[in-house]
Amino acid sequence: MAAIQEKTATFHGSDGTTLFFRQHIPENERFRVVISHGLGEHSGRYGHVAKTLCPMGGALWIHDHRGHGQSQGKRGHVNEFNDYVDDLKTFIEMAGADHPDRVPLLLLGHSMGGLIALSFARQYPRLVDGLIVSSPLLGVPKPPSTVLTAIVRSLSIVWPTLTLNNKLNPAYISHDEAEVNAYVQSGRVHSKISARWFVACMSEIEKTGGDFDAIRIPILIQIAGNDRLVSAPAALAYFDALTAADKTLFHYGDLYHEIYNERLPDREHVLEDLKQWVADRYL
Repeated sequence: MAAIQEKTATFHGSDGTTLFFRQHIPENERFRVVISHGLGEHSGRYGHVAKTLCPMGGALWIHDHRGHGQSQGKRGHVNEFNDYVDDLKTFIEMAGADHPDRVPLLLLGHSMGGLIALSFARQYPRLVDGLIVSSPLLGVPKPPSTVLTAIVRSLSIVWPTLTLNNKLNPAYISHDEAEVNAYVQSGRVHSKISARWFVACMSEIEKTGGDFDAIRIPILIQIAGNDRLVSAPAALAYFDALTAADKTLFHYGDLYHEIYNERLPDREHVLEDLKQWVADRYL
């Protein structure tokens, strides 16, 4: 296998917030992938994706969202959902400008990062050449009650930074016990959301999840069939309604939420689908 170099650095987000990022750089770069990670996690959890795409010539650029990982910001808090999108725009523009010869630039988003990626592509459709989302946050399996939603909406106004537990059970990220244990024991994973985050995220799900005409670039959606953390039916309905000319769906039976970190051989199957989709369009 060709050598893969890893670098880390920081950049400034849309409002000056210092954001950490890492790069996985192959010997002969043929395309570039910016990754938008999920809620509570960080940029260091995409090793299996790097091992799949880097040997193909893919360079991975992954930043820690504000309030996550090694980036600044209150854990799990955001003033506006578009803060995530604006940070991603800055990062993508940086990734696009860094390469002396133009190579295809793809955006991959997982879970909350999938919602961020879809929102970005909705607002800035010409800044990337292709879009990949895995287990996107377009709904939740058990929506909060009307009463609870009303309470949190009120809190988002009077106490927006109030921190709550996201109530996500780590046991349902993967069937691979080693991956679950690594997630639980990581000092850079958190389980926090703020009242403002909740309201901003629910609003973004409604806006982006209901805009079926905005995506004009090739899109791949990979969905966990037994997802207990986000709504697979919502993602399937979104895919069916998309009007994009080039759209591809893979729906993986009994897999849990983090399909790229599932147990073998399921993980290999998912990553092979990702690899083939990229190769068919950009190599």
